[in-house]
Amino acid sequence: MAIFDLFVFIFCGIFMMGYDDSYSETQGEYFSFSNMKMEYKIVWGFYNFWIVLNCILLSYVLFKLYKRFILK
Repeated sequence: MAIFDLFVFIFCGIFMMGYDDSYSETQGEYFSFSNMKMEYKIVWGFYNFWIVLNCILLSYVLFKLYKRFILK
């Protein structure tokens, strides 16, 4: 699973480099959602969703380990 996470983060990072390359100060504040193209908004939203999903999965695994070893 960690390898898949790594691939997702690499993909999102490389894709968002296109935003960095095309950003101009005349467009407004850096990383503002209003000046991003739709493709960058989708990748940024997926990146944040992936982080939340990882936190939920990690919490679930830790809870299962806690129940297995501590509450035994």
